[in-house]
Formats: sequence, structure tokens, C-alpha cells
Amino acid sequence: MIQAELVQRLDGFFDTSLFDERDYWSGLLSAADVRIYQAFAEPEFLDGGWNGLMLNSSREIDRVYMSVFPDEKVLDTVLAMELERAAPGSLIFAHYPADLQESGGGFVGVQEAQLEALREHNISYYCCHAPLDSHPAISPVSALARALKLTDVESFGPGGHEMTGIHGKLRETSFSTLAGRVAEVTELPSLHYSQVRFNALPVEHVAVVSGSGEPADYLASVRDLGCDTYVTGSWWPRGDTEDVAVRQAALRELVPTLPMNLLGTSIYASEMVVLRDQMPAWFRNAGIDARLVRQPDPWR
Repeated sequence: MIQAELVQRLDGFFDTSLFDERDYWSGLLSAADVRIYQAFAEPEFLDGGWNGLMLNSSREIDRVYMSVFPDEKVLDTVLAMELERAAPGSLIFAHYPADLQESGGGFVGVQEAQLEALREHNISYYCCHAPLDSHPAISPVSALARALKLTDVESFGPGGHEMTGIHGKLRETSFSTLAGRVAEVTELPSLHYSQVRFNALPVEHVAVVSGSGEPADYLASVRDLGCDTYVTGSWWPRGDTEDVAVRQAALRELVPTLPMNLLGTSIYASEMVVLRDQMPAWFRNAGIDARLVRQPDPWR
């Protein structure tokens, strides 16, 4: 398949031109990381909002690899798979342009050596961050809500932000049963103890926000909807930095006042579901094979 044709279809389906995340990513990445992106990324990507084709390494492709983050081990896996088949041309479709160390390290850019290796072996990189989060039909939050089998669903904008949440009903079930289901659909062996808070409420009205559901206005939005349970990627920040300590202190005051059960998975795990459950069919309809490359450590 001509890569440009697939990129055009992705750009059109996700309306990538409507989203501008330049300030967002320049504020999260170090100056050194930004300089590396400036050396490798397409000018249209850097100047057009940090969504779309980031690294253009091939004219024709016959396979797509899907990932949440450009985790170093994920990229090494893609490189190994492509070397095994003589690197005829492929594309990585990723939710983020940079890697996230959820244990407290924050966002880090793809390193120069790996970008060089991707380019050398005909592996392009396409990023779809805010456009995927906001899409009405295919998104991390809609995939997670469907996997949990919520009914009577409605969308909402947590705290007035662009990212969309979904809330809906479940036939009354126990908190432990839901926790087990959440772990199962996100492919986790168990939930991390720091992300589980049982408030002795029956589970009937559930809100779902993929990724980071930590901000206080997100939590307040879910409370105001009257939900008894909040499922998200992460509601309790991890790490030992000063910024994390400040956020944890604020949550220690807020969370006990919330009449809700809280369940977190990991940012990666909550957003992997859309790549497993929804995007493969989209790529099949576009006439190309797509494979999910899982992150070895969902909490690293």
C-alpha cells in the first residue's frame, strides 16, 4: 500500500488538522528532546499540531504496528520483527509521540539512535493523540466503556476539558467483581493497591475516563454526575518528585470527601484497549494488516 494513501485516510478520519498540541508537547518535553524531534520529524508534524505522520521512512508499507507509547522495548520489538522480514516497509500507529514513565519520570522523547534505526529500516511513525481521544466512534474511553459493558451511556467533558469521558449503568454488581473485570479487560494480572479505593457503595453508575483521570476537576465532574464508581487509567500519581508530592497532598484532602469508589489501571492499560478492540478493524477496512505491540511493563 502507498503510505501516503493510508496517512491521508487517517488524517481525514481523525480530523488531525483541527488539533494543535505544539504548546502542550513543548511544555512536557525537554529542550534536548525537542531538538531531536526537530531533526527527524516531518515539518508538517512539528508546525501542524504534533499529530499525523511524524517520521516518514517509507513510500510503501504492508504492515502497521500499533502501540500506546514509543516505549524503548516496544520499538526494539518492532525493529526486530521488521529485520526478520527484511524491512519491506511499515508504519507505527501510536497514541503518543513520546514515551511516558508512569512511575514518576514523566514524558521522555524517542532517542536519536532509535529514530535513526526506524528510518534506516523503513519504519514510519504516525501519532494520533488528541484526535483519537476525542473521536466520537473510535477512542480509548469508548473502547473501555464497551469492554466493561456499560449501558445507557452518555459522554461528558471532565472539568470542561476536551478529552471526553463516558458514564453509564451496570447491573448492580460488587466492587470486587468490577475490579476483577477492569483488570481482565485491561490485561493486568491485578490492580495496583494505590489505585483502588472502596467507599462501600454498590456499583450501578460508572464513569470512565481513559489515561490520567487524576485532576481534581475530573473527579469533581464525576461526583457531580452522581456516579458511585470512577474507572480510569490513573487517579493517584506515583513517583517521588516535588510535583508529585504536591498533587498527592491535594488528593489526600479531596478524595475522602468524594462519595465514590475509585479504580485505576495504568495510563497505558486503559488506552491499550482501543488499539486491541477497535483500530484493527479500521485498518482491515483500509486493506492493511495491523498488529498490536504490547508494552512489557504496564506500570513502568
